[in-house]
Amino acid sequence: MSLCIYYKEVMRIIQYIGVILFFFLVSCGKDDVEPQKTRTLMVYLAGDNTLSSAMQKNINDMMVAWKKSYNANIVIYFDGRGSTPELYTFQFKGKEVEKQVLKTYEEMDSADPEVLKEVLNEMQELYPSDSYGLILGSHASGWLPPNLGRSRYLYQEPRLTRSFGDDGGNLMDTRDMAKAIPFNKENLEFILFDACMMSSIEVLYDLREKAKYVIASPAELPAPGFPYDRVMPYFWGKGADLEKDLVKVCDEFWNYYNTYNAASRFGTIALIKMDGMEHLFDLTREILKGEKEVVAGWGKNDVWCYPKVEYGKHYMFFDLGEYIKHVTGGEGRLYEEFRDFLDNQVVIHKKATNPFYYTEISDDTFSGIATYIPLGVWTTETKAYWNFSWARVYDAVTE
Repeated sequence: MSLCIYYKEVMRIIQYIGVILFFFLVSCGKDDVEPQKTRTLMVYLAGDNTLSSAMQKNINDMMVAWKKSYNANIVIYFDGRGSTPELYTFQFKGKEVEKQVLKTYEEMDSADPEVLKEVLNEMQELYPSDSYGLILGSHASGWLPPNLGRSRYLYQEPRLTRSFGDDGGNLMDTRDMAKAIPFNKENLEFILFDACMMSSIEVLYDLREKAKYVIASPAELPAPGFPYDRVMPYFWGKGADLEKDLVKVCDEFWNYYNTYNAASRFGTIALIKMDGMEHLFDLTREILKGEKEVVAGWGKNDVWCYPKVEYGKHYMFFDLGEYIKHVTGGEGRLYEEFRDFLDNQVVIHKKATNPFYYTEISDDTFSGIATYIPLGVWTTETKAYWNFSWARVYDAVTE
């Protein structure tokens, strides 16, 4: 064999080996890259306040319940008292789950809607997914705007009128919160509020295009929050299974708090289907149009409101179903249509402990959604109320 022929045979063998190695390396690389997860659970905990230690326990309970079988990502933003905000995820080391710090931020105001938006966008970029779930945890007080609590005329309540979020006393208006959430019903499956009084129709209506479902309480929520070691398995369902799983989240919440001391236990929870918000608005407007002046003259005790535990303005959170019942006398086709739609198409599951902090809540009274009534005696709050989208239910219907 000539030297030239020998050289060509050697080169052919080398090229063949190279091709084999290339395909081997590519196949190994594909095995190492994990497929995209079917859901990312985003957790935003604004805890630079009295809830800091409870939220730390919440994170630990989430980690205890974390499993590979979820085929999901979790990413947690936590701003605790006396510490800088951090971004976490969970990772497995063998069979053990560990908390992995992804990022440490410089000091930020977690009650700033721009910070909320920035963090949620960052979570999505880090863990793209087919769908998302969102947990928002902090102090809250429904729709009541933050600036109301800073008035010297309102019972000296700078810390009790919070809207959503409390970062060292800084507060977030729920309208700004809704605008800051960079998702919609196409990709955000649910929002869970681990916060007081967020099943308020004024808040829910502003969130109507943001998520398919909302889990929230129309009353005060116990400081320990959700029992995440129990509810974590139910955040991953799809389609009809998602709704069934979210019902279980509510049931586990109720089961947990219903075992507390018989006299002082408290907890209400509701699962809201957001597709029904627009029709609920239309039905409510049919009933309330032209009633603005009438209800302005009512008294604070005319309609049942959610009981007080600690929050000073609890009496401003009336039950929506009871309100409409009072307006209509609980009679007529329109009331029946409203109530049927509210109970079966909007609030698809609800539970309340009984007693609720020494008070009984009957199933007939509790609809699962709270509302404000623009009484004339509350001049400052009522004036602020007319700036909310839901308040248009008092306007005349235009064709």
